[in-house]
Amino acid sequence: MDQELSNARQAFAAAMQRETPGTDFPRYTAVLDALLKWTAARADRLTFRAGTRADVLRFERAKTKEVFWSAQVVRRESPNLEIHLAAARPLSAEDRAHTIEVLNAHSRDVLEAGDRLRVRFGALKNAAALAAVLALLDRLLQDGDSSAKPDV
Repeated sequence: MDQELSNARQAFAAAMQRETPGTDFPRYTAVLDALLKWTAARADRLTFRAGTRADVLRFERAKTKEVFWSAQVVRRESPNLEIHLAAARPLSAEDRAHTIEVLNAHSRDVLEAGDRLRVRFGALKNAAALAAVLALLDRLLQDGDSSAKPDV
C-alpha cells in the first residue's frame, strides 16, 4: 500500500471510529481491509483517487476518471460501500437487477431499481456477504473492462 493510500486509510479509520457505536469498529476495520486487499490485488485495473475528505475513500478504473467503488463513513451508522457504474458503460437491465439482488440478499436495507448501489459495512461483517459482494465487484470490473472483451 503506498503512503498516500495508507494515510487515507488511517484517516478513514479514525473517522469511522468516531462514528462507530459499540464494539463494531474492529469488524468494520476488517471489512475495510478486505476491500483494500481485494483492490490491491487488482492494482492493474483500479487506482486510488485521493480526495479532500477523510471520511471517504474512492477507487477508480485505471486510466479513467470513472469511480468504481467508494466507502463513506456515515454518522452514527456503519460505513457504506457504494458501487459506481459508469454512465459511459451502462449495465444491461439484467446486470443491474442482479447487482441489486446480490446487495439486497445481504442487507437489511432494501434497494429499489433507481437507488444508488450501496451496502453497509454492518452487512459485510458477515463473511458470506463480504465474499458475495467481492465476487460481484469482480464480475462488474471484468464486465466493464474493455480490454477483457474480444475485438470484433
